[in-house]
Amino acid sequence: MAEIDWNGKLEEVVREKINWDILGFELEMAEEHEEKGDFHWYDELEGNTPYEKLKLLQQACCSTMRITEKSKRWWDEELSEQLKITRDARRGKGSNRSLDPAARIKSWKAEKDKMRTLVREKKKEC
Repeated sequence: MAEIDWNGKLEEVVREKINWDILGFELEMAEEHEEKGDFHWYDELEGNTPYEKLKLLQQACCSTMRITEKSKRWWDEELSEQLKITRDARRGKGSNRSLDPAARIKSWKAEKDKMRTLVREKKKEC
């Protein structure tokens, strides 16, 4: 994971992340070429030497990921949407506009609890 320096701060770590969808697509294309009897799919890869071909395939399938002390790798669109709903419920917007203050607070607390459970689930998955 991330490195902690002597001052107790978390240093930034850069890691490579494999995009399995792109790699899977490349392998499917290779298998299709082999099924047709064309074993020269390797020659179609960019690069002159085998090492260059492998490095360029790696660059196509990998992306860099920065991990800092403020990184939230577990955050996704579902949490963003739930946060928006929770904030609107707190401010009395949307469907909560017509509610009396007690019902609005009750609705907000229900949305807040839903947000809290979603965050716990996402952190456990990550």
